Parts: sequence; C-alpha cells; structure tokens
Amino acid sequence: MPPDRRPPVASSDPRTRRTAVDERRQRAIAEALDVRARSTDPFLELEVRNPIHRTGYRVLMPTYPAGDLALCTCSDFARRGLGTCKHIEAVRRWLREHPEPRAPGVRRSRPRASPLWPQIDRAVRTRSKDPAPESLAWRRPGSLLFRRSSR
Repeated sequence: MPPDRRPPVASSDPRTRRTAVDERRQRAIAEALDVRARSTDPFLELEVRNPIHRTGYRVLMPTYPAGDLALCTCSDFARRGLGTCKHIEAVRRWLREHPEPRAPGVRRSRPRASPLWPQIDRAVRTRSKDPAPESLAWRRPGSLLFRRSSR
C-alpha cells in the first residue's frame, strides 16, 4: 500500500502509536524539509516546504514555546490522529536550533511612541499654507527625521 494511502492509526496500543510517531520523526530528518517562520503574532506560524515534491504546509503552534500543541495542514495530520506529522516534527527539530524564531517583517513588540511624530504632524499641517513648490514644501517635514537621527 502506498504511504499516503495507509489507514488511520486507530490502535490504542502505546507501542503502535510510538512506532508511528518515531516513523514521522525519522522522515522529518531524512527528507529535505525547509522550515521558515511566517508569523509570531498572535501565535507561531511556520511554513514547511519539501522542494523535491514541491509541497508546502503550514504548521501552527498556538502554545509556543511549550510546544505541547501543534497543528498542521497536511492530510497525514488530519487522518492519522497522532497529534503529529513529519512537518510538525521538522518544526520541533528546527525550533531546538532556533529558539527565538523571527518571521520576516514581523516585530515582536510595538515600537515606542516618539515625540518626533507630533512635530512632523505640525510641519505637515503648516505645509499646506507654505507658498513654496510642492516638492520643497514636503522636504521640511521630512527633514525633521534626518535632523533627529543625526543627533
């Protein structure tokens, strides 16, 4: 029977379940799976891709860093009832090597409010009364950013 057509693991025998989970762990190591963090807010979301098979699945870890709960969009996770799959096992292995996952373009905390922005807002409001050409009028509010950063 092909691997993707195996029946769900319905056995309550702990040895059968342990064997099935170990098989997924071995496949996560043996296959060339690429793990990437996609989001850290409101919970950890990762993408696991297999470049050979050209597949990709999302793994969600709502209780990270505890790791006791993980969800995957693959059919193995949905059908087997093990609570894991090779994608989740690959993510757990990746997280051991990357304890502080960072998603591209996602900040962990909100930036602090700067007193500079009210000054820029005032400069933008007065820009509308400025008789200078538009390109020069916009330079004045923007120059506040450069003056502030050079100090």
